[in-house]
Amino acid sequence: MKKKLAGTVSLALAAALSLGVCVSAFVSDGTNNNVTTSNLPDSADNAVLDWATRVGPKFSGSPLAIVGDKIYYADGDKIKRMDKNTGVIDSVVGQRAGTNGYSLVQPVTYADGMIFSAFNGGVQAFDADTLESLWVYKDELGGQGVCPIYYEDGCIYTGFWSIRYNETDTANYVCIDVKDEDPTKTDEAKSAKWTYTNVGGFYYAGAYATDKFIVVGSDNGTTDDSPADVITFDKKTGKVIDTAQAIGDIRSSIEYDKDTDSYYFTSKANGVGHFNKVKIDADGKFSKVDSIELDNESTSTPTILDGRAYVGFGSFNGNSGIAVIDLDSFKIAYTAKTQYYPQATGLGVVNKDGYNYVYFPENGGSGVISFVKDKKGVTKVLDPQVIGDTEYAPVLFTPVNEQSQYALADLVADEDGTIFSKNDSGYIMAIGSEVEKLVVENAKTVCKEGEKYPADGMKVYAVLKNGVKKDVTKDVTIDDSKLEKDDDFVTVTYKYGMYRDKTVSGGANKTGVAVDPVETTIDIAVLSAEDYDKVTAVEKTIAGLGEITLDSENDVKAARADHDALGDLKKYVENYDVLKAAEEKLEKLKAPSSSEVSESEVTSSVSSSEASSETGSSESSVTSSDAAVSSTSSAETSSVAGSTSSAADTSSAASSSSKAANNASSANPKTGTVAGVCVAGLVLLAGGALTVSKKRK
Repeated sequence: MKKKLAGTVSLALAAALSLGVCVSAFVSDGTNNNVTTSNLPDSADNAVLDWATRVGPKFSGSPLAIVGDKIYYADGDKIKRMDKNTGVIDSVVGQRAGTNGYSLVQPVTYADGMIFSAFNGGVQAFDADTLESLWVYKDELGGQGVCPIYYEDGCIYTGFWSIRYNETDTANYVCIDVKDEDPTKTDEAKSAKWTYTNVGGFYYAGAYATDKFIVVGSDNGTTDDSPADVITFDKKTGKVIDTAQAIGDIRSSIEYDKDTDSYYFTSKANGVGHFNKVKIDADGKFSKVDSIELDNESTSTPTILDGRAYVGFGSFNGNSGIAVIDLDSFKIAYTAKTQYYPQATGLGVVNKDGYNYVYFPENGGSGVISFVKDKKGVTKVLDPQVIGDTEYAPVLFTPVNEQSQYALADLVADEDGTIFSKNDSGYIMAIGSEVEKLVVENAKTVCKEGEKYPADGMKVYAVLKNGVKKDVTKDVTIDDSKLEKDDDFVTVTYKYGMYRDKTVSGGANKTGVAVDPVETTIDIAVLSAEDYDKVTAVEKTIAGLGEITLDSENDVKAARADHDALGDLKKYVENYDVLKAAEEKLEKLKAPSSSEVSESEVTSSVSSSEASSETGSSESSVTSSDAAVSSTSSAETSSVAGSTSSAADTSSAASSSSKAANNASSANPKTGTVAGVCVAGLVLLAGGALTVSKKRK
């Protein structure tokens, strides 16, 4: 029997994979706008390659989709997933009914507890938990499954393109009801709810849906620059409502921008591209398409932030860049040159400095991640990378050695501001923010001579430069050497990351730079075994006081006596505040409260009350009681790089969250790793290694 996920998936799960962008898996609200609310690295100097996992040989693996803490992707005839924090590949895999060859250019899509994956000639649904197949759709015309799968209201929409790479072949656009009608079969043959056949088919074409219609672009069916149709369909029946035309093939998703109440997309002809805008009324009728000519071809779905649109353009022959378009004037504000073609869709964010940052992988060279820093009024490239006499868009990260290869897949990001990238090297990479400092909580400050540093119960957090606070306790390793009497602090070291870029003023980035470990210290006192045992015995007595009542008086006094008997060792008792609180509580319990009155006082009060009632007056009394005191250890030490701070300082360490989307923002599905060796892939570096070592001052 097949198992289905029950209930509604929240936060990133609902939106993570349901995207309508060309090769993306992260759209916040179903508009096909590839944006996130997480704070992403804003410079090469703040970005680090956290881990890189080989998923197969060159050209292996599809673009990525994030669902919760997992990254899902297709690879050959399998559906796989990995831990997004470590890059470790899961042992659970799904068996695909087909493959894509070199056309594995789209991510899987998540919705309704299912994963949807297009293969050449069809679409398959999997249980998102077990990765077991649920049903298979095989299209009667076949074709390459190169379009994003867009989910809306119980149906998915996607298209196919010539399996023969022939631009004049016909292929279908389809609507499929996702319901698993026969839970007893894993290979249930699914039929389309409706199909639409187009000469030229559909390539990279992603839909957008409203309550009444869907809108999608198409190929022109010729080898010249003839116009291609952008089409609106009745969602339920597939009936064509209206068509409009754009110059050349439409190989992007259709994006809706609510601020301008307009739809945007790009199109490509031979050596030229266009940024297109169209109005569509509530019934699916078009008004005139407006276009801006770009300097070269474009298949980039627009990324829109604060009245600006960002699209990549170019070719493998050069003249490539990022066009920054002002939507109010509908003009190009400026272009940022890139060394290679940024063919994918940009990943955008409005960072904490108020600027728009939009990141593009380059489909050439080593597959660098370039970006623009921009906002309204900016008319030139900010913080450019200078190569020779030419200014280029700044580069965030450069893959080197085995990770270096062309990059076509859209970037995705999680709630911690980590950017995930897949390129043709066969590696999936996580590019995160640099660690600014370490924060240590619940650290032991009194230790026993001859034993290792006791790290039980200690929590270690890495505070990133983007403000995120990540628990790295699981990566702690401890020096095996025994503590000596004159050791007065230990050093906590967090080794993380693989390499990074460093900016060079007036030049190109320095690449492949090693990541320095981050350190902090914990002040300690090392006691002899005899003295340590005395102190810990008193701590256990104090910890055992429990709930303080009037019956606790003898126990509290005994704990006080044991404590005072320590003499000079008293200062090492780490839960002394618990004893003080217990004594204070006991004194409050022993003191008479306003509600404690004698029998004669009660009688007098009753008589007085009766007399008062005859005159229409009344009295009332209020009894108060104190909350219980909990006797738990409160010793807590917080340390940051280069210094030791108080627990109060620790509580103010920054943390980050983002709205639930699949760039980890809102829940509206539309489209869409722990060190060690695993069978499915090789983890070069997962997470980090945190070491605690002792030193003498």
